[in-house]
Amino acid sequence: MVADIIFDERPHLERLEALVDVENLGSQRVLEKAGFQREGVLRKYIFLKGRSRDVVMFSLLSTDHCPT
Repeated sequence: MVADIIFDERPHLERLEALVDVENLGSQRVLEKAGFQREGVLRKYIFLKGRSRDVVMFSLLSTDHCPT
């Protein structure tokens, strides 16, 4: 729903991105239910709590978005 508003209010935007820790399966499911597509894993992309972490990249394109 928020993505719909963002794309409606900012028509020049073509892409939204989300980065999620590979171990955070709940957040990954939420993004998929919101229409985001998993693009891949960015290995050792962030440094958190004293160690390098892999993250999953998700995206939603304006062409994926369904107007309400």
